[in-house]
Amino acid sequence: MDYQFEALIDSGEAAKLLGIHPKTLQNMARHGRIPGIRIGKYWRFRVSEIDRWLQDEVNYAGYAYRQHEEVKP
Repeated sequence: MDYQFEALIDSGEAAKLLGIHPKTLQNMARHGRIPGIRIGKYWRFRVSEIDRWLQDEVNYAGYAYRQHEEVKP
């Protein structure tokens, strides 16, 4: 197995890449909406996983965070 180490970035850096508030990003990670790693009380992220997540979400839903909810008549 060929493993390439990738440095982790903190929630401030990751949130800046996405243009959202760090607390919003941490909440998304806590609820499993975005891939993140919890190390103690801190959240860390891989840029490659954020990029993959963004591509998958944009291709699936048309936008990254908000999800479609069924509208009941």
